[in-house]
Amino acid sequence: MRKLSTLLFIIMLIPGCSNYRELNQLGLVIAMGIDISQNIDNGYRVTFQVINPSQLSPIGSPTGIPVSNYTAESETLVDAYRRASMIIPRDNDVTHLSLVVISEELARRGTNLVFDAFERGKQAKSTFPVFIARGTSAENVLGVVEPLESNPTKSVRSTSENNQKFYGIAKTMYLHEVITTISSEGKDLLLPGIKLNKKLTSKNQSDNLNNIKPSVIEVSGLALFKKDKLAGWYDGEMARNAHLILSEIETTSFPIPCENKYMTLVGKRSKGSIKTLLNPAPTLKVNLDLNTEISEINCNKDLTKTKVLADIEKDLEKELKRKVQETIQISQDTGADVFGFGTNLSKDNPGYWKKHKKEWNTIFKKAKVEVNVNASINDSGLVTDPYEPK
Repeated sequence: MRKLSTLLFIIMLIPGCSNYRELNQLGLVIAMGIDISQNIDNGYRVTFQVINPSQLSPIGSPTGIPVSNYTAESETLVDAYRRASMIIPRDNDVTHLSLVVISEELARRGTNLVFDAFERGKQAKSTFPVFIARGTSAENVLGVVEPLESNPTKSVRSTSENNQKFYGIAKTMYLHEVITTISSEGKDLLLPGIKLNKKLTSKNQSDNLNNIKPSVIEVSGLALFKKDKLAGWYDGEMARNAHLILSEIETTSFPIPCENKYMTLVGKRSKGSIKTLLNPAPTLKVNLDLNTEISEINCNKDLTKTKVLADIEKDLEKELKRKVQETIQISQDTGADVFGFGTNLSKDNPGYWKKHKKEWNTIFKKAKVEVNVNASINDSGLVTDPYEPK
C-alpha cells in the first residue's frame, strides 16, 4: 500500500499535457505589416502573415501558397492583434514573429512608440528585423509570392541578407537595435527599404509563380530618420557608402574608369571610423581603409608594374572620397545624424555635448566634412594582363 501511494504521488508530480496544442490548432504569425489605418484616425492597419502548417508536412505533396495574410484595423497594435481573432481561424501565436514591415507613409508620419507593444508584451521578442516598405504599403509587400521563395517573409530576409553579403545596400536591423538607436542621443536611425520591382500583372497570386518575369521583392535604399520620422533616402551607391563608413560591409564592388571603359575592384575587410572635431571649427572627419582585389578589367593595363597598381589605388581613393563626401552631405541636408557624430562627440567631449546637445542639429548641418580614404590592391587576379582579341 505504501508503494502504491508513493507511485501515485510521483505520477502527480509529473507535468501533464494540459496546455498541449496541435500544430493545426495554431496560427503562427511570422510577419507583421504596419500601415496607416484607412478608416480610423491615427490608427493602424495591420497585416498578419500566418504560416500554413500543412505546407510544412513531409507527407504527401503540398500544393498552394504556404502563408495567408489577415488584416485588421485598430487604434493600437495590441487591439488589432486581438481583433484579428475574428478572421484568423486559429489561436494567434506571435512567438515565431520574424519580420516587421512599416509603410513609408507611416514612417514619414512618425513611428513614435509603435514598437512599445513588441518590447512590452509577454509573448514578444526583439530579435526580428524591421524594414520600410518604400512607395507602397506593407500589406502589398507581404502579399507577393515569388517562384524562388514562395514565403514572402523568407523572401524579404533572404534578399536583404544576400545583398548585405555581396554589395552592402541592405543590413539586417533588429528591433532591439532600432529601439536602442531611437532612445539614444547623438545618433539617428538607418533602416533598410524594400519595394516591389513592378506591379503584379494579375490579382491571382498563383499567376506570379508562373511568370518568367515575376514581380519580386527588391532591396531599395536606406531610410534616414530624424528622431522617429523618416527624413530621406540613400539610394544605390550612397546606401552602400553609408555602410562603408559604419564598417558594415562584408564585400562590395567598385567600377572605376579605365581608358574610356571600366574595371572592377572588389572590396573586402573595409574599415571606417568617424571623429567629431571642434577646433578650429566643428568638423566631421571620416577615415576609410579599404582592401581590394582586381576582379575584372576592360582596358590594357600592365598589372605587373607597381606604378600601375598605385595609380589604380589613387583613382579609387579619389572617386570614393568624392562619393563619401556626398553621402555625408545628404545626411547633413536632412538633419539626420545617422553616423553618430553626436554620440562620438558626447564621449570625447561630454562637457561640450551637455552644453550644446540641444543645438547639435544646427551645428551638425553646418559642420565641415573631411574624408580620408586609403585603398590598397592586394590581389590582381589569376591573369597578369588582359587578353587581346586577335
